[in-house]
Amino acid sequence: MIIGVYGTIGAGKTTISNKIKKLKFKVINADLIAKEVINYRDIQSQLKKTFPEAFVNDNFDRRRLRKAISNNETKMNKLNSIVWPEIKNQISLLIQTNSGNIVIDAALLPELELPVDKYIRVKSNLLTTLFRVKKRDKIPFKETFSIYKQQKQRIKYYNLDNEIIIVNDFWTKKISYKQLHKKIFK
Repeated sequence: MIIGVYGTIGAGKTTISNKIKKLKFKVINADLIAKEVINYRDIQSQLKKTFPEAFVNDNFDRRRLRKAISNNETKMNKLNSIVWPEIKNQISLLIQTNSGNIVIDAALLPELELPVDKYIRVKSNLLTTLFRVKKRDKIPFKETFSIYKQQKQRIKYYNLDNEIIIVNDFWTKKISYKQLHKKIFK
C-alpha cells in the first residue's frame, strides 16, 4: 500500500508520516529528496539561469531562493517545473525498489501524479503553522505566510476520492496509532 501525506508548509506532515512509519511503513520524504536534487549539476545550472538572485559567488543559497519564490507564484511554478520532474523520478525509483508499505510525505503530492492508494491531507490552522515553521526553519512569518497561502490555494483545487483529513494543531488531541491505523485501513 502507498499512502500519500500532503498539506501546507508546517501542517505536521512529517509528524503524521513518522507515526505511520511505526505501522511498518517506509517513509519517503520529498523535502529530503528535493535537498539532494537541488544540488545536481544540471538542476543547479537551470536554477542559476532562472534564479540568479539565489546564488552568492556561484554558491547556491536555499534561503535566498525561498525568499525569491515566497511572494511570486510565477517563480514558484518555474522552480517546480525545474525540480519536480527529478523529484518524481527519484520517488518513483524508491517505490520500485522497495516492497511493502510506503508513505510519501510531500506538500503538493497530488501534483506529482504518483501511484498513491490513499491520501492523507494534514491540516493546521495558520497560527500553529506560523509558529511551527518559525521554530523549525527560523524564517520570517511573512515569508511562511506567503508560501502557506500559495500552497493552500493550490490544494483547494484537488479533488481526491481516496482522501482522509487529519487536523494536526496544538489545540487538538494527538492522534493515536490505533486511530491512525483505523483511518488508513478502513
